[in-house]
Amino acid sequence: MFASMRDTRGANAAAARRLRGAAAKQDLDVHVVDIDVRDDDSVDRGVDRVLRRAGRIDVLVNNAGVFYPAILETQTVEDVRAVFETNVFGHLRVNRAVLPAMRARGEGLVVQTTTSLGRFVFPFMGAYVGTKWAMEAMAEASRYELRRLGVDVVIVEPGAYNTDFVDPNGVRYYDRYLRGLDRGNARRRAAYGDLARRAEEHLVEEPGLPDPQEVANAIAGLVRTPSAERPVRLPVAGAADFLGEVHTVHAEFQRTVMESAGYGDLL
Repeated sequence: MFASMRDTRGANAAAARRLRGAAAKQDLDVHVVDIDVRDDDSVDRGVDRVLRRAGRIDVLVNNAGVFYPAILETQTVEDVRAVFETNVFGHLRVNRAVLPAMRARGEGLVVQTTTSLGRFVFPFMGAYVGTKWAMEAMAEASRYELRRLGVDVVIVEPGAYNTDFVDPNGVRYYDRYLRGLDRGNARRRAAYGDLARRAEEHLVEEPGLPDPQEVANAIAGLVRTPSAERPVRLPVAGAADFLGEVHTVHAEFQRTVMESAGYGDLL
């Protein structure tokens, strides 16, 4: 098993050591690979290292993501592009690096981690939700394109979990956004009055969030499930309660559209 993270000799050196230590205690064969999903060369080098060592990649789990809340008008194109760079283009880079080997073997599974927010929208999260909607669409398109070649794509949609995603990571990105506001964007933000501060509600962790191990267990279940029985989308835990009906309606509509367009054989 290979786990990737960026800057394993710098900012994430401690995290890499903790992962290796945890794997050693549980007698797990886990190797940490340095990959920055925002960099083509880093992705290609990391995936090539895995293929040279293991000879194959059976399952790819894409879960890199960044987040901070903000009024969309106050974010520059460069700000929004930076979110897409990790949450969308980063995943596409990894897919492009891994898929040729899976296609050559005629089998493989790509797990595309999005979020329950890939199906609905909250204010002050336009850039983040935009990336998740984009990945939902692209992952589903890839599923149709790859199934005949033996490669499966499944979208996993977790709800809120007790991780570092919001605090401290989201808080750090939000502070960086505030410090980076130039005079013009600061005026834009001020024009929204109290609404601007309401964005910070998304940085408050809900009490009693579930253990993220649930998401790992759900992904492990997908790996064990035969390809023909895997769903297009898998909401996890609390997200399943309110997304099930949405997915059912969408699946029926999608089937109708695909069949009417002559793509029924790819379903």
